[in-house]
Amino acid sequence: MTTTPDRPYAPPTTVSVSRGHRTDAYHLLTPANQFPSRLPGFDGVIVKKLATPRLHRARFGWYLLEIEPGGGTSAVTGAEHEHFLLGLDGTPHVLAGDAEHDLADQGFAFLPAGTGFQLRNDTAAPARLLWIKQEHQPWPGVPAPQPVSGRLGDAEYRPGSVAGISRAELLPVDAPYDFSMSVLSFEPGAVFPKVEVHDEEHGLWMLKGSGLYHLDGDIMEVETEDFIYMAPYCPQYFYPTGPGTAAYLLYKDINRDGF
Repeated sequence: MTTTPDRPYAPPTTVSVSRGHRTDAYHLLTPANQFPSRLPGFDGVIVKKLATPRLHRARFGWYLLEIEPGGGTSAVTGAEHEHFLLGLDGTPHVLAGDAEHDLADQGFAFLPAGTGFQLRNDTAAPARLLWIKQEHQPWPGVPAPQPVSGRLGDAEYRPGSVAGISRAELLPVDAPYDFSMSVLSFEPGAVFPKVEVHDEEHGLWMLKGSGLYHLDGDIMEVETEDFIYMAPYCPQYFYPTGPGTAAYLLYKDINRDGF
C-alpha cells in the first residue's frame, strides 16, 4: 500500500507560473520568491535580501525588513555605510544620533555615512520597511551629504516630458549625493519614448499597480511589491497595465563616474 508523506508539497502551478527570474543583466523577485534570513543584532527581525554585492557586483544592498512587535536592533549599527529607509507598514522607528525618525505612513530617512542607527518597533503590530545601503563615494572638493527625512505623501511630483508620467525626488540630486531615490508614477497608457540603456544601475520596488517591464530583451510581468535589480547597461522599458496608476520606488547611482 502506498501512502502519501505527511509533508507539504508546492502545487504544480507554484513552479510553472513563477515570475522570479535572473540573468546577468537583471533579476526579478516577487513576494513568492523572497526568502527569509536573519542578521546578528537584529532581534525579532526577518531580513529578506533583495539585492547585495554578491550578485551582479551591485554597489548597493536592498533589504525588506519585517520587525516583530518589540523587535529591532540591539545596538547602533551601520556607521560605515550610508542608508535610505522607507516604512511600508506599521510604525518602525529609526534612532540616528540625536534624531528620531518615525517611518509610519511611508516615512523615509536618509542617513549619511558615519551615522550609525538603531531600529525599533514599540507597537503591538508588526512593521515592515525597506532598507538600502551602500558605501559612500567621496569626491574631491565635494562636501558630505546631509540627512534627509520626509513622507511619500508629502513628496512633490513634477510632470516629465511625457504626458501621464510624473516624478518625485526624495533626495537632493546635487553633487554630495551619490545616489538618488525617486518615485515614478504612470497613468494608464503613459509610456517612455524609448528603451533606455545607460551606465547607472537600478533597484526598483513596485509601490502599486502593475505593468510589463522590458529587461534585456525579456518581457516580464510586474506587480505591487515586486523587486527588480538592473545592472549597468541593462536595456529597460516600462509599460503600465491595469485600470489604475502604477508607481515604483527607484534607486539610481548619480554624480559619480563609475570608477
